[in-house]
Amino acid sequence: MDRDLEDVRVFPPLGPAIKVLMVWPRFPASFWSLGEVTEIVPERSLIPPLGLITVAALCPKQWEIRLVDLAFEELRDEDLLWADLVMVSAMAVQREEVRQILERASKLGRRTMIGGPYASSEPEVLLSLADHVVVGEPDEIFQEIATDLEAGRARRLYRVTEKPDVSRTPVPRFDLLALKKYSSMSVQFSRGCPFTCEFCDIITLYGRRPRTKSPEQLIAELDALLQLGWRKEVFVVDDNFIGNHKAALQLAIELERWQRRNRYPFAFFTEASLDLASRSELLDAMVRANFCRVFIGIETPSVESLKETKKFQNLRRDPLDCIRLIQQRGLWVMGGFIVGFDHDPPDIFDRQIEFIERAAIPWAMAGVLQAPPTTPLYERMKNEGRLVQASPEPTNFSPPNFRTVLPLSELLGGTKRMMLTLYEPRRFYQRVFDSLERWQVQPEQQSTAHSVLYLLRVMFKSVWRQGVLSGYRRAYWQFLGRLMKRWGLNPRKRRLGFELALSGHHFIRYARQVAEILEAENCQAIQFKSSGFVPQTDGQAPNLVRIDTVPEQS
Repeated sequence: MDRDLEDVRVFPPLGPAIKVLMVWPRFPASFWSLGEVTEIVPERSLIPPLGLITVAALCPKQWEIRLVDLAFEELRDEDLLWADLVMVSAMAVQREEVRQILERASKLGRRTMIGGPYASSEPEVLLSLADHVVVGEPDEIFQEIATDLEAGRARRLYRVTEKPDVSRTPVPRFDLLALKKYSSMSVQFSRGCPFTCEFCDIITLYGRRPRTKSPEQLIAELDALLQLGWRKEVFVVDDNFIGNHKAALQLAIELERWQRRNRYPFAFFTEASLDLASRSELLDAMVRANFCRVFIGIETPSVESLKETKKFQNLRRDPLDCIRLIQQRGLWVMGGFIVGFDHDPPDIFDRQIEFIERAAIPWAMAGVLQAPPTTPLYERMKNEGRLVQASPEPTNFSPPNFRTVLPLSELLGGTKRMMLTLYEPRRFYQRVFDSLERWQVQPEQQSTAHSVLYLLRVMFKSVWRQGVLSGYRRAYWQFLGRLMKRWGLNPRKRRLGFELALSGHHFIRYARQVAEILEAENCQAIQFKSSGFVPQTDGQAPNLVRIDTVPEQS
């Protein structure tokens, strides 16, 4: 642990029985928030804050811990005043609510600590808001941090430089969660990724040598969830589940045995690299363990752009063939796509649309390239003098934080057209239908069970909100008719088909919201260009300044 930072501030000891309030900020509307779907289903959030409940398991046993998830709870002054220490974890996209939480806790005189990906990427920003900032993975040194807090010698900044041995990480405190509020549960098997994608901060935050838990560890976590009554999907949150493919294979084999012993209580989904298509034994083992869905970073059909970003694993075989093979072997595919690479041609938007539709990927997370701090792309843009100031709350659809080769107005306008085309109701539901055709369900795969009352409640709400009130009701009813005619007697395809029909309530509306944002951003970009604003660079992320005036806008 790096202790180079000295701080004159002295914090009083908190004693041996600290009361900790853990706060998880809400996410702004995003591709994965599925916010509109919560109007239909009883659950209020997609997944829980796994990082916070893992840290909770690292805390001394005598500490008293409460958790507030702002996705469905309000943060009250009474909650903050109860606590001796307010702990926050967050991603960069949650930054605005992070600021509000920390400022509010500080005004009430509460000690604050923040960790997680946002803190690890931009600790200098957070040192002005929180009393203590933890950079890196604290698994192996948290006992030292806890002792410092108790004894009154806690530091402002803890920078953990070593990557911990996750085989020693305890079972997360799932008991702190309001389980019924979540549609999926999270577990983690590995951290890190062996690849070198230029835009990705996973390799800089968590390393290129994937570190894994033992199969026994992960099964202990599943046992804990089973004992708490969980019976819905489980998301294995690894950024690349097959990064250590030998360990992933061994886990999948053990998971199959566990599933059989427990009558298949869980269906799994995860993230993996495209080379999963080349690992037949692992792919089949995952399906037998009841993995049903997988998210793959496909990024772009442009070979030159893949070379540029060093995503060589997507160049070994034809990506479309790989996706179709994975679908045929039993995994329903979700995909990530990016526009804005230096080598993207002007027709990249049409090529993305064509690829996504040929691949039959309904949930296509398409966004604009960004250069996150700590990434090789950020360093390249900095060295080339191309960095510009990011928006205060960047999203997948904010203008890039660097000057693009493709003119900005063309990039934003093309992205808007791409999103509206992909999520035009009829085209979206056609991709859903095509994806179900491609997905070859295997005999071992089982759906998670819901009560009849749950299913009736969701069905009636869906029919009312989507089939009666929505502007896309014609496409909705046409799809449901085709679904029942084609797979009415196939419970697994019928079940997934209905879930995908629900998802249209989010994606169709979200795409329109994104289009409005992109239109506004494009108008602003054109206004800056016509009024003489240019990026000013000095080796740091610069402001936008007018050529003939002193800096006055940012």
